[in-house]
Amino acid sequence: MDFVANLMDLNVDAAEWGAAREAEGWDVVGVADHLRTGLRAYPHMWVTATALALGTQKVKITTTFANNLFRSPAEFAQGALALQKLSNGRFEAGLGAGWARDELVDTGREYPPPGERVERYVEACQIVRSIMATGSSHHDGTWYQMNIDELGPLTDSPPPLVGSLGGPRMMREAAPLLDIIELKAATAATREGALDVAKLVAIPSSRLDEMVAQVREHNADAQLALFVLCGTTDDPRAKGVADMAPDDSLYGPFFGEPHQVLDAVAALEDRGITRVTISPFNLSAFEAIAEARR
Repeated sequence: MDFVANLMDLNVDAAEWGAAREAEGWDVVGVADHLRTGLRAYPHMWVTATALALGTQKVKITTTFANNLFRSPAEFAQGALALQKLSNGRFEAGLGAGWARDELVDTGREYPPPGERVERYVEACQIVRSIMATGSSHHDGTWYQMNIDELGPLTDSPPPLVGSLGGPRMMREAAPLLDIIELKAATAATREGALDVAKLVAIPSSRLDEMVAQVREHNADAQLALFVLCGTTDDPRAKGVADMAPDDSLYGPFFGEPHQVLDAVAALEDRGITRVTISPFNLSAFEAIAEARR
């Protein structure tokens, strides 16, 4: 099982934070791409990912996930190639379709309907794959038109493309384009453009098995991952979330004692998940979960 530590805190030194996670034995360190959500303000994705790369030596670096509604796919591909070179081949290019409404509306941008977000994302993945492989993209789509002959820096080993997929259409059209697929089992909790924790813990455990089966119809080989929003018992919010969860909750077991969280994560491997993105309410959970792994 690969463990991804997901940085979502604005008030830490990213290089020191990454070095601490590397020393604890995390497999990947990443940074989320938001301006702010209802929970918090976030660090800048590219600046922070660069600091993570410079502050570490061996751990992989990823973006969890670059927001396709913020960024041109050409700019994302260029940044991914630059970080692949800077990190000596340790970067994983995480690109997401975008889901948080308020940060778009509050900065004067439109929040597209679901079908448009899917279409934009699929086209963006096609463009990114082309640029990362060849430095070029000649794309005439519904949402993007590209006529790029040279973009870099190119590398003999382009970064793997990582995506977060939710509904059936997204799986059908985007899954074949990805090397690592994070299953967005929490789609029902973010459908209105903001995270609803009560809806999150109401998602049944069976939803994950349904999604694994669906995505394997379209990509038999990609590594499968799960975003794990969690909390350990030194944060009082963790107990409140756990108390809301029904017995068959997918996410409920990820709130509790560190060993309980770790056991719930380990159980995912038997269901086809070999990578988890750990995103806790409380920063202290990273150290606690790492300690429980030892």
